[in-house]
Amino acid sequence: MDPVIEKYMRVAIAEAFIARAAGENPFGAVLLEPEGNFCHKAHSRSIELNDPTAHAEILAIREYCAEKKMVCLRDYILICSGEPCVMCSGAIKWAKIGKIYYSVPQPVINRISGGKPKPSCESIINSGEAQKLIIGNVLQEEGMRVFEDYRFIPQDGRR
Repeated sequence: MDPVIEKYMRVAIAEAFIARAAGENPFGAVLLEPEGNFCHKAHSRSIELNDPTAHAEILAIREYCAEKKMVCLRDYILICSGEPCVMCSGAIKWAKIGKIYYSVPQPVINRISGGKPKPSCESIINSGEAQKLIIGNVLQEEGMRVFEDYRFIPQDGRR
């Protein structure tokens, strides 16, 4: 694996730990420019912001695009601590992000959360003509640590 991807996967995982410590579901994301240079990081903040869409991936895209006054992230790289959910996958597709790397796959997250099987991020992101590079299970053992003894926040937001 590319050492740059591993370096920033560890940053995404660290963001997931920040989210967990703040009482959020533990997810983090890092956005890299097409050349692989760091440009933005975020962690889930749904509870803090009273916004069910404030997932790490959405925030990384939303905040960076607002800052740079752009809507297309063609060829950018998104590194996620967990496989992007359906909503985040849609945002990634619309932003035209070129490469996606994630640590913990959706089936494992579903098992931990007690959720039902969901479509893979690849099935959503690569549903059109453009085919993006999506690589999972990057540093999965490290990514799993954020979920040790963790209970997911129920949909009503109460534990």
